[in-house]
Amino acid sequence: MALAVAAVTLAPRVAAPAAASTQARVALPDPTPLGAYAGKPGWLKSAPTLKLRVYLSGQPGRAAAALAVSTPRNAQYGHYLTATQYRRRYGATAAQIRTVSRWLTAQGMKITATSPHYIAVNATVADADAAFGTKFIQYNFPPVSVGGKKFPGGAEIGTIGGFSVPAALGGDVAAVTGLQFTSLPVGQAPASPSMGSITTPAAPPAPAATKDGYRCSHYWDQHTETIPAAYGATTAPTQLCGYTPGQLRTAYGVSRSAGRGVTIAILMNGRSPTMLADADRFFTSHHLAGFAPGQFTENYPASVPGTCSGGGQGGLNVNRLEEAIDVESAHITAPAAHVLYAAADCSTNWFGEIQDLLDTAFRIDDQHLASVVSGSFSDDEDLYSPADAAAWDLAFQQGAIEGIGFDLASGDAGSGVNPPDQNLPVVSFPSSSPWVTSVGGTTLEIGRNGAPAGDYPWGDKATQVNAAGTGYTTLPPGKFLSGGTGGPSVLYTEPGYQKPVVPLLVATRHGTSSADRVVPDISANAENSELIGFTGAVKAGVYGQILEGGTSEATPLFAGLEADTIQATGHPLGFLNPALYLLSGSTAIDDILPDNPSDPPAVIGGQSFFGKGDDYLTTFGEDQYPLRATKGYDDETGLGTPGPSFTTAFDQFRAGNPG
Repeated sequence: MALAVAAVTLAPRVAAPAAASTQARVALPDPTPLGAYAGKPGWLKSAPTLKLRVYLSGQPGRAAAALAVSTPRNAQYGHYLTATQYRRRYGATAAQIRTVSRWLTAQGMKITATSPHYIAVNATVADADAAFGTKFIQYNFPPVSVGGKKFPGGAEIGTIGGFSVPAALGGDVAAVTGLQFTSLPVGQAPASPSMGSITTPAAPPAPAATKDGYRCSHYWDQHTETIPAAYGATTAPTQLCGYTPGQLRTAYGVSRSAGRGVTIAILMNGRSPTMLADADRFFTSHHLAGFAPGQFTENYPASVPGTCSGGGQGGLNVNRLEEAIDVESAHITAPAAHVLYAAADCSTNWFGEIQDLLDTAFRIDDQHLASVVSGSFSDDEDLYSPADAAAWDLAFQQGAIEGIGFDLASGDAGSGVNPPDQNLPVVSFPSSSPWVTSVGGTTLEIGRNGAPAGDYPWGDKATQVNAAGTGYTTLPPGKFLSGGTGGPSVLYTEPGYQKPVVPLLVATRHGTSSADRVVPDISANAENSELIGFTGAVKAGVYGQILEGGTSEATPLFAGLEADTIQATGHPLGFLNPALYLLSGSTAIDDILPDNPSDPPAVIGGQSFFGKGDDYLTTFGEDQYPLRATKGYDDETGLGTPGPSFTTAFDQFRAGNPG
């Protein structure tokens, strides 16, 4: 009974079994990417080979156990298992692997790989149709024009009639994934996103003075400049030069010993061979200690150096950039923690890399490499399917049972649609999983003394000063630039821990749907960029420092604070959300309130993504519609941001404490 309850509150949506089947069957999650259903269905015009992964359910009780050990005041709270204990109690058995393998082979499929978590196969469409009680079809997309650019039509493979397995295998198979690997020879398939940082593109650090005379500020409101009238003012602070590690540590109240005894795993693809040297050089340049011997380590397959050796455009390897952001940001807020870089392979497309990242998540679990995991990758939910969600949740649930918490970036695209739809903001996967702590962004203002001078919802809009210097090319605030991604999921229903806290109108899209999982859960600084140093920041092979931000900054900053909390509490916290939501409204979390639209924070100077020049007025504090900050939980910043008592607040949640 407990398992059924957990499945209702924390499971992805599952398609109904194929109605045409006469044999007793068990439904599996739909493997068709959600975005495919926007196309026009039609019969397959070719017979492609399907490259599928059949994920194994393992032994019963996993979801219920993951929820129990993560929920304060539950008798099982904090009673985590070792990786070996997990495999024995909940992992797939040798008998399950044999049974599913024999069935797949009997259905005409060719097994290409086997792991403790899945069986990979190549299958014909006909064999897969028969095995999974479904019908594979293609969804066709006409050519479109967006922003004056023309994109060719395409086609995606999907299913109709549900997806299922014989009842005898219902307890063995959790999901079947992999349709995104199938290319159809009809026009051009919709382009998949490229892998890398989901933050804004890298830019050189702001100079001390620009051609327009705008000096960047080293702290909030250090320099002000005259501007054309905006919001009733004729002056504005200048753009920040980039926060230093010391400024962020002071603002978040981080001590030199914070995070001691805790391991943070950075989950990312690629590997920079100069990462340790770059980090040490970066922190030394800011008069802080880098990593002590053995404090930074790497864990990666032997194939990573070969698959991830590309230099990227202009010599800038995007994977190195993301690695530097994540590793150095985690060390900023947890200077004494052990940081382990857990690298995934670099496949030729995004869907291959997201699969490699899932393999790495399982590797973190199977080897119990860390207590906290930080990941700065994700993309629109409609690129994925309920089957993808079920597969990732296997790794997240295993981590929860072992006392490993996953923190993933919510994204940097605001509501994710242009023009925005007031009912359908697009959230990011896999950070939308209810088994993940989804980290959004704020605009942290650090004052002269290092203390926060203000903290606002992250949402940037910009407009350029006109040529005459008398006004702006568009009225302030101007066009949307970037902001934290948030809103309800279309893959997951609302988890139980959100029900008492998340407003019903937010979870139900103002009453137009059932209640769904909403992101983010918590936020940290994302808008006001920090300095990051790594080889290749300036050009190939050359060390330099650049400005970087977004939720790729916020997530490892928060993961470091979580490591500090584990040290202060004296035991792992595992999957954080059930406890995190119990802290809503307390001093542990600072609520991020909306800014005053008639007097919002704004800065002058700096180059905008909208064009050349450094004479832009950037207005902070308002995300892309319909995302809005409110008192209490909101879909822009979640619960808020860690407050002064955050690291000690979890001490009240003791293992097995029924109080």
